[in-house]
Amino acid sequence: MKLLSRFSLAAFVIAGLTVSAFAQEATARKEKLVVFKDIKIDLQKTPDFTLKGGTKDKKFRPKDWIEIEPEFKTEKPADAKKSEVLSELTFKYYVFLNSSVKENARVLTGEVVHTNVPIDEVGHSVVYISPSTIFQVTGKPEGNPGLVTAYAVEVTRGGSVVGFFSKFGGSTVTDPSDPKGKWWESKSAPKQEAGLLSKPQTPFAPLWGDFHADVKAK
Repeated sequence: MKLLSRFSLAAFVIAGLTVSAFAQEATARKEKLVVFKDIKIDLQKTPDFTLKGGTKDKKFRPKDWIEIEPEFKTEKPADAKKSEVLSELTFKYYVFLNSSVKENARVLTGEVVHTNVPIDEVGHSVVYISPSTIFQVTGKPEGNPGLVTAYAVEVTRGGSVVGFFSKFGGSTVTDPSDPKGKWWESKSAPKQEAGLLSKPQTPFAPLWGDFHADVKAK
């Protein structure tokens, strides 16, 4: 009888720990650390720098890049102690680039890992669609922000979703559990293709100083 009691107690304790672990995991999943204000879609020309010091210049015609730039605010996580930064935040992007040829339309994807993001401050992330990708999908060299008809960004920290913003068909979704927000998973969505570039992968890398959050080197 005593053995049964001990077994029952052990089982109860293990069950309690399991429930507690699941509860902590659920809390972590629901923790919202990144709140998006908006995502700006803009057009940028390839920057043309003035060269000095004997470096020979090369003439070229600046082309169109489509810029996808989220503005967000960070909040202090429950597990933070003295840290005033979030060491890593992973931004996963999904961008629907439309085309007059239906078969050419694409959901372009990309991932940017930001490091040492200040807590309780407004920050900016950014990805780009290159001129060659614009030409590949649309068949035209000219870019246009209107070609981006849907976009989303999902932010994770330690494997848990801590921020979400999705826009499609005029509606905005900020709850990652809302299936309407993940339009790229729809059966009718175009095929996905890696095609979004982080700022360090583009000619814009040296521009705008601390405006954009730091990017982890690959």
